[in-house]
Amino acid sequence: MKKSMIALTIAAVTFGAVQTANACSRITLDTPHGVSQVRTLDWGVQLGTVAILHPVGTEVTTKDVPSYKTAATWTVKYPTLALEEREVFVDTVGEAINAAGLSASTLYLYDSAEFIKDYKDNGAPAVNWGDAASFMAENFATVEEAVKAFEAKQFQFAWVDGIHGDQHGLHISVQDKSGDIALFELNKGGEMRVHRGSVNDQMRVMANAPLQQYHEANAQAAGDMSLTETGHKIGSSISSADRMLRGLYHSANVEFKQDANWAQTEGKLQSTFDAGNLVPQDIIDPANGETYATWIQYTYNFDNGSFKMRNLDTYAEIRIDLAEAFSATEVSCANLVEQAETQSTALFGSCG
Repeated sequence: MKKSMIALTIAAVTFGAVQTANACSRITLDTPHGVSQVRTLDWGVQLGTVAILHPVGTEVTTKDVPSYKTAATWTVKYPTLALEEREVFVDTVGEAINAAGLSASTLYLYDSAEFIKDYKDNGAPAVNWGDAASFMAENFATVEEAVKAFEAKQFQFAWVDGIHGDQHGLHISVQDKSGDIALFELNKGGEMRVHRGSVNDQMRVMANAPLQQYHEANAQAAGDMSLTETGHKIGSSISSADRMLRGLYHSANVEFKQDANWAQTEGKLQSTFDAGNLVPQDIIDPANGETYATWIQYTYNFDNGSFKMRNLDTYAEIRIDLAEAFSATEVSCANLVEQAETQSTALFGSCG
């Protein structure tokens, strides 16, 4: 897909202007209807979403990774819905979900940027960060598979080449329908760390800076998240540290009714996330003096194929039946932000 030079220039300027922003959140919870996830795209300017269906057998070569000896190439193993952001990040997949019940989420992590200079090419096929989420979903059925492949050096992330040549601090999580979760982060000395957990522990929530070990220390200092009084120790700012604690607190205290239908369960899941992790427009983060709002939100279930995108600019919503979408035989696309203004169900067509 060709991208205009104007779009690339806008992206480069935007990245530089808000590079300290701590944006986006993810919550993955077990429900009576199976493991479900809510994830947002938050940024200093408005974002969009184009949904792309990648059928089994699609041949893929990662975007340019000139600083690495080997560029990753792969054949799609699992039908995948890739959610691509084009308004600011040009053609970066931030979220991807496959038919086997695994998804991948790429979020900003400013604190890892300073360690990029120390990361060394380990010889594994390098995956451009614009493709990281889709690569995970198109190649692995479970979190365990993804972690073992990484540890066996079957792939690495192309830190030096960043996104269209701009280096960024980022991190990525993979989660599957069993509730297993792994979080990949770049640490001091260029060391990649893989944090393991599940929907039953702190890994159920993902935010941005600081690094995961410091989020865990903050949570420990706050105390038992299941206790009502712990809520008095949690800040109300939009900072990533506060959003992380609020996400842990709210998700530790929500109770899903076993006899509730999916619509009721989705509503409770949605409100649990929104109460602590949604970022309103114009609010300043005291940690960095930046503002970044929630523009796009994805809510989906790994078992029943329910997927919803919500555009927080207009509060328009649109849905995709994942089971039906995964039956696609050709690469196809749908601009979800545009379609949400006129229809309730996404319509896929050719990719322009």
